[in-house]
Amino acid sequence: MGANGAYDVVIAGGSFGGLAVARALGVRGRGGSEPRVLLLDAQPIGEGVTSACAAPVRMVRMMGAEASILQVHDALVIHAPGGRATWPLPELFCTFDYRTFCVEAMRGCDAEFRCVSVRGRDGNRVLTSAGEFEGRILVDATGPRAALAGHGRPRYVAFGIESEIPRPVDAGLHFHFVPEIRDGYAWVFPAGAGTRFGVLSYRGRTKLQPALRAFMARFGARPNGIHGGFLATGWTPGVVGGGFRVGDAAGQCLPFSGEGIRTAAQAGAACGALVQKVLDGTMTFEEAQSAYVRFVTRDRRRYRGLIAANVLLLGLPQGWLVRAARGLARPRLRRLFFGHYLGIFDRTFRNR
Repeated sequence: MGANGAYDVVIAGGSFGGLAVARALGVRGRGGSEPRVLLLDAQPIGEGVTSACAAPVRMVRMMGAEASILQVHDALVIHAPGGRATWPLPELFCTFDYRTFCVEAMRGCDAEFRCVSVRGRDGNRVLTSAGEFEGRILVDATGPRAALAGHGRPRYVAFGIESEIPRPVDAGLHFHFVPEIRDGYAWVFPAGAGTRFGVLSYRGRTKLQPALRAFMARFGARPNGIHGGFLATGWTPGVVGGGFRVGDAAGQCLPFSGEGIRTAAQAGAACGALVQKVLDGTMTFEEAQSAYVRFVTRDRRRYRGLIAANVLLLGLPQGWLVRAARGLARPRLRRLFFGHYLGIFDRTFRNR
């Protein structure tokens, strides 16, 4: 038994993926008692935002966090030298407040929360700044560092930064391909009273503040507070060393777009549902692991398609981007793209 007692489930990481796992737990197990679930994070719930916080409205509602929505968007707008292309979205997206999202999502959890730094694992014990916590089942949702997983970390890591200021812009989620950042893109996401300006490097370059300042200068604006971080892709099987991994810890951030919230929440919900079956006694631990691996790997080809698109995007002259974006904006091609993209981890969407 660990120094702080044993739990049925220990989840390391209290953001999108970890919260989704925790929300799927809490039903009485086979023994008739509530499972003991522990959620660990180095910061209080809702602190330490690193994301641009844009996702499908449907996903935000799934997490019980509709109160966090700041603005709803029905179009994606691509800007590049030579013009722009507008893609109507097949479902509504939104920008939301990170702290409110996490706090509201946490309301639906029966998990105990501890604010501690996760340092690693030793068997079924999670090593933290406050001692050891033993768990029958461990879930790593610690982001790109994959604190519990150790070996097999994602190989592809992008990096992005963002600043939010009160600057009105046209509605929609705007992606800009500009000379300031040739190995990635910039974005402008309206979010209620504020607008989020950001830049991302697919190659993982971290010295992006000059590019962000140059990009924001196009709008007569300057950064006022910057946040950001790494985005990990790599599409691992999702089970390492006997533990589950979700979100960036499993490389589930999508290439091409850099989107990771939706996939983390969907993988977390699927992982949590399987773990609950283990707690209920209707599935063995080994069966749950195999089922989660199947859930992840069934979309490997879709992921590889996005990797190929990412490579093509890096090699395509920026002057050609608008023509390519306008071609893909045709209804049939757009439906095929979004069916491929939004269908990752979501059979309901791909069957529409």
